[in-house]
Amino acid sequence: MRQFIFILLLLCTYPAISFAQPVFTPRNLALGGGGSTYITDYNANFYNPANLMIQDREGRFSVGAGITGIYLDGIQNYSGLGSQFKNAKDYLKVYNPDNTVITASERNDIIDDNFPGKTTLSDNRLRYDATLLGMKWIRNNRAFSIAFRTRTSSNFRVGQGWYSDSFKRSLNDELILERSLIHRYQSLHEVSFGYAESFRFLTGLTSRLDNFIIGIAPKLVVGTGYQNAEWNNIYEQQDDGGSINRTQSFTYNASGQFGAATSAYMNGTSVAEANATYFSNNSFNINGIGAGLDIGVTYLITLGSDLSAVRRNQQLTKRSLRLSFAMTDIGFVSYDNDIASFSLPADTTIGAQLPGTTADNAFIGARGQYTDFIERFGEDNPFTGTLTDRTAFATLLPMSLHGGALLEINRLKLMGDVSIGLTNNAFNSTKLVSSFGMELRPFTFLPLRGGIQFEAQRPDFISFGTAVETKKWDLSLAAIFTPTSFIEEPAITGAAAATLQFHF
Repeated sequence: MRQFIFILLLLCTYPAISFAQPVFTPRNLALGGGGSTYITDYNANFYNPANLMIQDREGRFSVGAGITGIYLDGIQNYSGLGSQFKNAKDYLKVYNPDNTVITASERNDIIDDNFPGKTTLSDNRLRYDATLLGMKWIRNNRAFSIAFRTRTSSNFRVGQGWYSDSFKRSLNDELILERSLIHRYQSLHEVSFGYAESFRFLTGLTSRLDNFIIGIAPKLVVGTGYQNAEWNNIYEQQDDGGSINRTQSFTYNASGQFGAATSAYMNGTSVAEANATYFSNNSFNINGIGAGLDIGVTYLITLGSDLSAVRRNQQLTKRSLRLSFAMTDIGFVSYDNDIASFSLPADTTIGAQLPGTTADNAFIGARGQYTDFIERFGEDNPFTGTLTDRTAFATLLPMSLHGGALLEINRLKLMGDVSIGLTNNAFNSTKLVSSFGMELRPFTFLPLRGGIQFEAQRPDFISFGTAVETKKWDLSLAAIFTPTSFIEEPAITGAAAATLQFHF
C-alpha cells in the first residue's frame, strides 16, 4: 500500500504538457481540472463511476440540469472580460475572415505567446461541455445514475512559419521553417448509465476501515460535426545559408458540415460559398453513431471516527483517504454521412523555394476556416492531387487513463490528479497532464476551491471557484486564469457554472 501511494503521488507531481479532462464542471475546473477522486455526483459517469458509491452529502437521490463549462486557449487571449468573451464567440461561430485580421504588432504578440524557446508548432484549443440532465440514487449498497451530456472540442496546431519567414532552431536542433497546419474538431452527444458497487473480495486489505468500489458506465454516443485535418509541412535548411528541403504529408477526414463543404470546395465551389451553404450555427444533424464505456475503481480508507466505509449509506464520508484509477471513453464512433477523406503520401522536395507571404489573419479553428486559410496564404493547396475516399470511417473516442489521490479531513480536502490520453484527437493528446487542488470550508455551506495545472514545468493556469451548498440544493461557479506574461494581467480562459442541483 505504501508503495502504491508513493508511485501515485510521484505521478501526480509530474509536469503537465497538455489540457485533457474528461468532464468540465465548476467543481473539478476550480480544482485545477482534476476530479478522479473528487466528483461523486452523476458527472462521475464520465470520470470515475466508482465514486457514485461515495456519499459525502445528505440524501440518497440527487438531480440537476444545465452544468456547463468552457475552456479557451486561443492563439490570442485577452485580459479584458468583454474582449475575451467576443474572442470565444469567434471561435464558436462559423468562420468570418473579418474577425481574424491581425496587425504587425499582433503578429509579433502571437509569435511571442505561442512559440517560446524552440517551439515551432502552437497548441491551441477550445472546448465546451454541458451536462443537460443527470440523476443519481443509492439503494441497498449500490449506486445508479443516468446523465445526458453534449461536448465539443476544437484543437489546432499552427506552425510559426505562417506568421514569420525566419528559420528557427527546433527541439531537435534543426534549422526549420514550420508551415504545418493541423485542426481536429469533434462534437459528441451522449447518454450514460452508471452503476457502482462495493467489491467485498478486496475490501479489508489494511487494518483500517476501508471500502473497495468498482464502477462502470456504458453510454450511447451520437456524433455530429467531425474534422481531422493534418498537413505536416516543414522546410529544413541544411546549414546557415545552404540548400532547403521541404517535407510534407497530408491527411483529411471529415463528416457532416465539414465533409459537405469540403466536397463542394473540391468540386469548384468557392470557399465562401461552400461555407455559407453548408455550415450552420445551429446544426444537429446526426452523422455518426457509436458506443462507449467509462470504468473506474476507488479505494476508500476512512480515518479516525469516520465509519462510513462499514456504515454505508448511514454515515457521510468526512475523514478519509481516497485512491482512484479510471479509464474513460473506451469506444468508437462510426461516421457515414457526407464523408470527405483525402490523403497525400509523404514527399520530400530537394532545393525547395520558400513561401512568398505570411498570414494576415490568425488561424482560430473556426468552422470553415481550414480551407479558407490554406487558399488565402498557402504556398500551394494540399487538397489538389490528393487521393479521395468517400467510404464510411470509424474513429476512437478520446480514451484516457486517470489516477488520483484525495485526503479529506473534515472541512479540508487536498487532491492531486494525473491523466494521459491514449488517442490523439480533438479532446486530448497522448501527453501527460497533472493538476492539484484544495477545498476549504470556512462554513459548512460555503466551499472555497483553488487549483493549478502545470505545462512544461511551469504553471499553465490557475483556477478558483466557490458554491452555496445547502442540505437540499447547491449552486457552483468556477473560473480559470492564464497568465499571458509576467507583467500583464492574466486572461480569463475558462468558466463553468452549475444551475441548481437538488438532493433528497
